[in-house]
Amino acid sequence: MKIFGANIWKYMAVVAVLALTGWGCSNFGSKTIKVSSWGDPKENAILSDLVDNFNKTHTGTKIELQRVPWGEYTTKLMTQVAGGIAPDVIFVGTNDIVNLYASNVLQPLDEFVKADNYSLADIYPSVLNRFTVNGKLYVLPRDVAPECVVYYNKKAFDDAKLPYPTDDWSWADLLADAKALTKTDETGHTTQWGYTELWPMAEAWIYSGGAKWVDNVQNPTAWAFNTPAFTEALQYRTDLITKYKVMPGPSNMTAMGGMGTSDLFMNGTAAMILSGIWNTPQFRDIKTFDWDVVMFPKGPTGVRGFEAGGSGYGILASSKNKKEAWEFIKYIAGPEGQAKMASTGLAQPALKSVAESAAFADNQKPLNKKMLTKAVDSSIYVPFATNWKEIREGLIGPIVDQLWSGKLTAAEAVAQMADTLKNKPLVAPKPPATN
Repeated sequence: MKIFGANIWKYMAVVAVLALTGWGCSNFGSKTIKVSSWGDPKENAILSDLVDNFNKTHTGTKIELQRVPWGEYTTKLMTQVAGGIAPDVIFVGTNDIVNLYASNVLQPLDEFVKADNYSLADIYPSVLNRFTVNGKLYVLPRDVAPECVVYYNKKAFDDAKLPYPTDDWSWADLLADAKALTKTDETGHTTQWGYTELWPMAEAWIYSGGAKWVDNVQNPTAWAFNTPAFTEALQYRTDLITKYKVMPGPSNMTAMGGMGTSDLFMNGTAAMILSGIWNTPQFRDIKTFDWDVVMFPKGPTGVRGFEAGGSGYGILASSKNKKEAWEFIKYIAGPEGQAKMASTGLAQPALKSVAESAAFADNQKPLNKKMLTKAVDSSIYVPFATNWKEIREGLIGPIVDQLWSGKLTAAEAVAQMADTLKNKPLVAPKPPATN
């Protein structure tokens, strides 16, 4: 086509119209939305597929996905914010919202929800409330994650002639099964542990024991752990390691050369492991035995409780493309995005309708994942305080490490915690000056 002389103006006009209407070159003149996430490679692959689909159907917007390792995520984000190069959309965990809120980096989503008449009714109330602070919603939930999933090796149970556990089992049932499943060789070396946990998940024992860390999780004003129920819960878990020897302790894990507890389950060295649903894609690779899941057991008084996780997507207040960012998080945290994530077994949808649909409640392992829809009601989030992580890891952590190692009794550990924390109040986040 001849484009010189007067014809060049006609050509340029056509190009301009095509660009404005979304035709012509892909993403020509589009706005780039940077999205930051810490997902593992499998999760990142799922996100990449969703991003590709969004880019194809939203020609005026181009999504650029940035994966940051979990351990570096918050530090890098705050560095980017300070340098004026922050992403538009960030992946936010339920434990991270308190400090992000306190840092005043998140954009409230209420104006977008109102403008679109976007319904929040289908979202589990607990996770929606977690991401709502002082009446404003800061994160659109994507998933909920009750840390209550006990994976069990069916072959190990069959070999021990044990019936499979059910969701109404108790601590005593777990202990009895763990004893029967633990095997040692002629030298006394443990060849199969009855039970283990992905990490020391003390909260499952604390909450199902009817105890708690603070007076009010959402608005903590006082410590509440110095009780007999709290002490008994910690001692019960400790006894699994030191008294009954059905669970590997820190020294056992060190002796195994740093092998992770998930590896113990996958190679058949642990018959049960407490974790979250996120281990499902990894465990689906197991070829040597069949497995399923059961809810963490009830405590001595019939109480059920465990720590809650979950995540969602938020828009940074510094974003120049908030409207386009909102369109993306509506998609990624909407029915299509949640159904895609659910089909992998990686996450339990925050939308009740998707969690109860075939996308999640399918016939893939684990077959008992439907129990998670009930588990949400027994999930408890970490205290909403800016210094909780510092206290939990820096002050409480070293004390419970001595407990799991058998160097302290639970009563001694609780006494040390009480003394250490008596002048260490939890700090509530101050409302941002402006939003």
